Amino acid sequence: MNEENGDSYVRAWHLVFGVATGDAMGFPVQFYTREQAKKLNVTGMTAHRSGLYPAGSWSDDTSMTLALADSLCEKDALDYGDIMGRFSDWLGKGRYTPGGRAYDVGRTCFRALMRYHDGVAPLDCGGRAKTDNGNGSLMRISPLVLYLRKKYGVNAFDDGRAFDTVHDVSRLTHAHPIALVGCDIFLAVLLALMNGMPKDAAVNRGIAQVSVFVQKHSEYREAFAAYSRIAGGGFRELSEERISSSGYVVDTLEAALWCFLTTDSYRACILKILELGRDTDSIGAVAGAMAGIHYACSGEKDIPQEWSVVLQGQELLMQTARRLAENY
Repeated sequence: MNEENGDSYVRAWHLVFGVATGDAMGFPVQFYTREQAKKLNVTGMTAHRSGLYPAGSWSDDTSMTLALADSLCEKDALDYGDIMGRFSDWLGKGRYTPGGRAYDVGRTCFRALMRYHDGVAPLDCGGRAKTDNGNGSLMRISPLVLYLRKKYGVNAFDDGRAFDTVHDVSRLTHAHPIALVGCDIFLAVLLALMNGMPKDAAVNRGIAQVSVFVQKHSEYREAFAAYSRIAGGGFRELSEERISSSGYVVDTLEAALWCFLTTDSYRACILKILELGRDTDSIGAVAGAMAGIHYACSGEKDIPQEWSVVLQGQELLMQTARRLAENY
């Protein structure tokens, strides 16, 4: 461990298992309508309806998160070719999966990896069209917060270089400014939570830091405007009917934040996500990172054990958490 009597392991474990548990809880409910999801009334780990994936199976969200984390632990500096190589190993060889086979890859991620396979430079692979604003970079970028915290300090997002780093890691697959700004907001909030800030204060802090950055970089102002409901703060009070749970990066981030802010435990947060239906695994992965970190840093190790022990690929998850703790 590199600091504070194992606090680094607490952060790393709750980040990795927060993502994987939220993903695995949401994966069997993915693509159900809200009405169908409510009727299912899922309260624990269940097998996927296809019969191909047992209870506790996690999807591309966690696999790509683990691939990024592995690269961050292996290299002294960010190596974008190495990250893309690990993403390619996941897609083509089943690495970073609980069962040795990749599944549930998003369209934009797939196209980016095909470009990389064809020899395109890593930072030029991501989709740049407005239609490329799925949540595929948002759902796998959470380990980067540990790198930023170590490199730029606990106030990393007061440093413009942190934003540049986030944008580069996102644009490996998703290069449109809306996707980049979504990753900014998510990681800025996640860092504030990791520093022990209360939930509402952390969200406000993260949004404020991104707002300051955007005011200095006009090319991101239009993208930031896509998050106006989040930036305005009023989304916390919205009814469920007004929260979209689609795979659009703005919707995913808003739904994750809404579920996180309107519940008081990791369990309640994830169960609220399941009732939304649609892209429940990715929303679960994003909210799971925030809830996992928050409840760990506030002294409540709140990922339900009866969920986490069912997760497939326990050894891989534990190994990743240990390596992150040792390095960050």
